[in-house]
Amino acid sequence: MRPNDSHGERAEIDGRNVSRRRLLQATGVAGVAGFAGCVSETEDNGNGDGNGNGGDDGEIGTVTFGVLSPVSGGFSPQGGPQRQGAETAVEYINESDEFDFEIEAVYEDTETEPSVGRRRAQRVVEEDEAEYIVGAVNSAVALAISEYAASQEVIYTSGGAAMELTEEECNAYTFRNETNTAQQASGLSEWILEEGYENVWIHTADYAYGNSAVEEIETSLEGEDVEIIGATVPSLGTDDFGPYISQISDSDADVLAIPLTGGDLIDFIGQADSAGLKDDVDIIGTANFARVVRNALGPAVADTYSAALYDADLEVGDNEQFVSHYEEMHDELPDAFSRVGYEAVRMTARGIQEAGTSNPSEVKDVLPDVEMETILGTTHFRDCDHQSANPVWPSEIVLPDDDAEMTELNILSEIPPEETTPDCSGNCEM
Repeated sequence: MRPNDSHGERAEIDGRNVSRRRLLQATGVAGVAGFAGCVSETEDNGNGDGNGNGGDDGEIGTVTFGVLSPVSGGFSPQGGPQRQGAETAVEYINESDEFDFEIEAVYEDTETEPSVGRRRAQRVVEEDEAEYIVGAVNSAVALAISEYAASQEVIYTSGGAAMELTEEECNAYTFRNETNTAQQASGLSEWILEEGYENVWIHTADYAYGNSAVEEIETSLEGEDVEIIGATVPSLGTDDFGPYISQISDSDADVLAIPLTGGDLIDFIGQADSAGLKDDVDIIGTANFARVVRNALGPAVADTYSAALYDADLEVGDNEQFVSHYEEMHDELPDAFSRVGYEAVRMTARGIQEAGTSNPSEVKDVLPDVEMETILGTTHFRDCDHQSANPVWPSEIVLPDDDAEMTELNILSEIPPEETTPDCSGNCEM
C-alpha cells in the first residue's frame, strides 16, 4: 500500500497530517531545497486571512487543496474511503499531462462534528493557504464548511447530500458532485412504484440528510397510489433500535425506506436482521449498497434493496481506469464514498485547468460550463445551483452462495441523470 499522501512526503504535527508547507513553517526550514519545487508563493487577497487566491500570472503552479473527511466519529466508516478517493485523484492529476499544475493536499479529520469541520476548514485556509476544500459526509458538517468557505472566497466541493447545500443555503463558491437527496429519492421511489407497494414506512435519523431525504421521498411519491403510513426518526447516534424495529414490524407497511448512512445505518440493519424484520417488510435504502456498509454487515444486509449511487463493476465513463488506479494505491476496491472524494478533486481541478488560473473567484464562474467525463459518465455542475447531474441504479443486495461472507450488488436498472435530477427549484440565490 502506498503512503497516505500522494506526494509521499507527509509528517504529523499534533496528531494531524500536514502539508510540506505547513511542516516547513512548523520547523522553520523554509529554504530546504528538497521542498522548493512543491511550495508556491501567494499574494494576499485582501480579506485578512493570508489566502493568496493567486495563479493568474500565466502559470498556475501548485494548488493547495484541503481534504476534510470524517476519519473519526459516527461517519468514520465513510470518511476513510472518501479520503482515499481524494488521494487517488491527487496522484492522478499530478502524474497526468491533462493538467498544467500540481495539487498539494492537506488532510484533516472533521470528527463528524460541524464545529470541528469549520475549524478544520479555517485551519487549512489560514495556515496552509488552501484555495480549495473538498469532502465531508455528514450534511451538517458540509453546511458549516460551505458557510466558512464562501466567507473566504474559497471553492468547496461537497460530499454532503442534503438539499440545503444547493438550495436555500447555496452560495457561489459551493459545488456538489455527490448525488443529492432528491436524486437518491428518485431511485428509491421509482423502485417502490415499479414493485407496486402500497404502504411505506420511512426510517432515518434526525439530522440534515435524514430530514432532507424524508421531504424528498414524500415529494417524489406525492400523487401516486402509495401511502406513507409512518416514520421513525430517532436522534443521530442512537444505539438501541429495538423499539423502532418493533413499531415497524407491527405496522401494515409492506416496504421500509431507509434514507440513512454512517454507523446508524450499519447498527440499524444489523439489529433489524437479528430481529427478523426482513421477514415482515422489504427494505430499500440509499446507502446500504455501499461497499463499506456491506463489508461491515456481511450476510446481514443480503436480501435488501438500495438506490445505488456507484459500484466498482460499473462499465461507465472512465470507471475502469479509476478502479485500477485506486486498487493499486489502496489494495482494495473503491467504495461509493471513494468516488465522491475522487471526483470532488478531479472535477474541481478540471475547472482550474479550463480557467487557466487557480483564483477561486475566476474558477467559480468557469466551472459550471465545463462538460466532464467522470466515473459516472459525462456530467457537469449546473449553473443554477452547482449540483452535478448523476444517474442512480436501483439494485438488489445478494449473497452469491450460502457460504459467502460478502454480498454482491445486482443492478436491476439505471435511471439516467436527466430523470434523477429535478429542475432547478429557484430556491438557490447566489
